[in-house]
Amino acid sequence: MDFFSYSEGRKPVLWVGRTKEIPRRPEAPESFPENDRRHWYDYEFPGWGVRKNNIPLSPMNGAKGKKVACLLPEHPYHRAYEAGMKATAQPFGIELTFKYSGWDIEMQAQQVEEVIRERPDLVILVPESACESVESCRRLNEKKIPVIASNLIPDYEALKYITAWTGPDDWGQFRMLARHFADLMKGEGGYAVICHIPGSSAFMGRKWGLITELCDYAPGMKLLEVESTGLDKHRTYLMVKDWLEKHGSQLKGIVSADDNIAQQGINQALEEAGRADIIRVANGSSKVGMRMLKEDKLQAITYQSPRLDGALAIQLAIDWFNGLQVEPFRYLPVQLLTAGNVDEFFLDFDEPENIDLDYLYRMVLECNRDGIDRFFTDTYHSFTMKRIISEEYFRGFTIELLSNLLNIIKTNNLPVKELIGGYESIFKKLFQYKTIEKTLDWLKSVAVEIVFLLSEMNRPKSLIQQVVDFVDSNYSSPLSLKVLAYQFDVSPAYLGKLFKDEAGENFSRYLNNLRITEAKKLIRSSGLKANQIALVVGYTDANYFYNTFKKYTGVYPSEYS
Repeated sequence: MDFFSYSEGRKPVLWVGRTKEIPRRPEAPESFPENDRRHWYDYEFPGWGVRKNNIPLSPMNGAKGKKVACLLPEHPYHRAYEAGMKATAQPFGIELTFKYSGWDIEMQAQQVEEVIRERPDLVILVPESACESVESCRRLNEKKIPVIASNLIPDYEALKYITAWTGPDDWGQFRMLARHFADLMKGEGGYAVICHIPGSSAFMGRKWGLITELCDYAPGMKLLEVESTGLDKHRTYLMVKDWLEKHGSQLKGIVSADDNIAQQGINQALEEAGRADIIRVANGSSKVGMRMLKEDKLQAITYQSPRLDGALAIQLAIDWFNGLQVEPFRYLPVQLLTAGNVDEFFLDFDEPENIDLDYLYRMVLECNRDGIDRFFTDTYHSFTMKRIISEEYFRGFTIELLSNLLNIIKTNNLPVKELIGGYESIFKKLFQYKTIEKTLDWLKSVAVEIVFLLSEMNRPKSLIQQVVDFVDSNYSSPLSLKVLAYQFDVSPAYLGKLFKDEAGENFSRYLNNLRITEAKKLIRSSGLKANQIALVVGYTDANYFYNTFKKYTGVYPSEYS
């Protein structure tokens, strides 16, 4: 199971996108029969070693204000997919535009040309046809527009032109579904398959992933029919009616590539025929499919939330805009839903909304501690209200938040090393924390520390702080308590007492320490003679410099060098 809970109780589950294990490629995969998994190696494991072609480099300046064009087919799945994209993009200030092609390959090609003219910062493409996607990806790459392909896998050749791919592991899902289906069928009996739309990667994975796995896992099962109905309800209904008449009691199970529209057609035909005995499994996981599980009109579906699918593409885009290295393929989790666990997943899969990072930015600049506390309390509450949070989303969110804080540090010239130990280590620290709660607590501590430094910086300086700043900048000039007293309009005696009380040493010792420290640096690095260094650091009498140097260091300048 690709979910894990970082803590007990009512805490969100963080989901991690899978990294697939890639077996060695067999020689001449096409030489194996179609019902042998080795035949389909290049379809199941496409592009993991492909050499990329002039992929645009990340701007490394964050996701805020970036324009992302999304090219999608037309299906209820992709409307929910769009909702997942919007919910994930909104907190990061990404501007999304959508173009739907209605499963028209020529229309999608025209939309690619429109996008090229519009010049977005990135394109997310759901390729309708694996083969036809090659030219679309090549054209976008030619115009130096980064592309994330998503949901459906493009042709191997197209993978050379894209930054990365995100989406469901159809092959992995249907291999898992096949084994569960075989167990429900007790390893025997005839079955039929309703496939996805031909030409798409989902067609290949959901057909041959299933068939080849059943050939290995349950050789006693018999494939009776395999057809595509274009995911159309009525065509599916008619097809299943025909199968029932043709095969009768030999048909024991049906596998569908869709748990929504196509599955409704399957169920209608079975209900009319009084065949509630037929085992039904499908690709999922729409709320329609989940409801069917609860009503025993489906026995299992794969876990494939369209909202998380859309969110995953945006998450990878956020990582890329932030300059993080992205893997060539980022998968949704592989998981089966049944009547026994569907209630855990029958949920709202939106990422947290209405987290206003600009509000935190304002509260820090205004040094408003109450506002900062309120922001982090509300943010934690927003996350805990969601059952499933993707690790990529949370990572992207925290990077964006930390980038805002770093911007305050830079623009106000705050002491970076005192605050965070330097820019190089700051993101390493961020990823050291393994729970949402601890990560947000650490980010809050950074925000509070910035407020403290801003307050110190804005606080009026005392007389002695002003004097010390003046001396530090003018130590090479003739300085004395009389000179400084005149400069700051106080008496020398009063200034001398204040200086010792606040600085912890008398003025003469402070000035000599400062000058000798600078002299040591010059002796080590400048090549100047000792009498020249004396003048540079503010001593007009070389002998006085030699004696003072020995007093503070224990050696003369010539011995020190």
